[in-house]
Amino acid sequence: MMAKLWTHRDVAEDVFDIDDLLDAHEILEVEAENRRRADEIARLKERGLI
Repeated sequence: MMAKLWTHRDVAEDVFDIDDLLDAHEILEVEAENRRRADEIARLKERGLI
């Protein structure tokens, strides 16, 4: 499974096009930024800064 977005079978059967790939990249970027922000908030809470 590719980043929980596509299965190997989907890729092998050519189900997606380049626009789908671009959308997937954007989704992965947003998810990574959300994780980064959540981690930062957790660190600030641990320090008692918020």
